[in-house]
This record gives sequence, structure tokens and C-alpha cells, in this order.
Amino acid sequence: MSWQQVAEQMVSEYPEYLDGEGSVSAAFACVDVTRALKEANKELAMGLEEYREAARMRLDGLRRQVFAVLARPHYVLHQGQFVIDEDGNKVRDDGPVLAAVDRLLRIEERQAKIDGTDASEKLTIALDRRVDEETTVVVESILAGANAVDLEPAQRQRMLEAAGAHLRTLEGEVVSETEE
Repeated sequence: MSWQQVAEQMVSEYPEYLDGEGSVSAAFACVDVTRALKEANKELAMGLEEYREAARMRLDGLRRQVFAVLARPHYVLHQGQFVIDEDGNKVRDDGPVLAAVDRLLRIEERQAKIDGTDASEKLTIALDRRVDEETTVVVESILAGANAVDLEPAQRQRMLEAAGAHLRTLEGEVVSETEE
């Protein structure tokens, strides 16, 4: 629905959608809906933060249990008896320690998902993709402009070189007049 359609449908409940001349105003509907969406997003964000905090607390409890497993000594058992080395010492079992480390890594991965710390990689990929798309649009626009004015090949080449030099300057690269 357009904003005008929303305003016309809601004017009976919201008489303030009428402007000073008594006409239904789409602007009032747009402002109200935008304000309501922002308010709903705030409430959702607050609820989401409460969920994240509860999840963090659960993961902290699990993390403490994993560290307790890591702190305890673990020995190899065979047929219900401790395995003894040639010096008479109990042989340590690395299996429970490695399992606890693996579990800790899984907890940390879950924590990263909850906190969004892995999101920066996705954002970088999205930004790179957008830069590529915008670069394509700029190049196509420059070429369309060159085609529209029907430039001679030498003039077109000079125009493309100037555009490229300007774009490199915008990216912070210093371009000299003699650079090819």
C-alpha cells in the first residue's frame, strides 16, 4: 500500500491524518508508521539483549564446568585398574582434556554467534561486493556518457584516463601527470 492508501484507510481512527485543509495526508501516516517501527525495533532490541545476556550466563556456567574438568587429573583405566608406567606413576589420560578443549571451542563459537563478533567478516565481504558493484556502475556510466557525446577514439581514451586518475585520487592514491 502507498502512504496515501494507508492514510485514507486509517483516517477514521486517526483524524490527525487530515491536514489543515481537511485532506488526507500521506505524510502523517508515514511519520506515524515510521515512529511505530522505530519503537517496535527498540523493544525488540531490548528483548534480544535480555536473551543474549541469559545465553551468556548459560555459556559462562558451561565454561566453568569445562574448566573444572580441565583442572582435574585424569588417568587411564584398564579393566577397572589404573595403568601404571615403568616409574610406578599413574598414566595420564589426555582424552578427557581434549574433549573438554573441544567443548570449550564449541562454547566459544556459540558465544561469538550470540555476540555477533563473527559478523565483521560478513560485513567486510558485503562491503567488498558493494564496492565492486558500485565500481561497475561508475565505469558503465562513464562509458555511456562517452558514447552519448560520440567522442573520437583519442578523446575517449583521454576521458577514460582522466576518469581513472580521478577515481584513484579519490581512493587516496597520488597520481602524477606523467603516470600512464
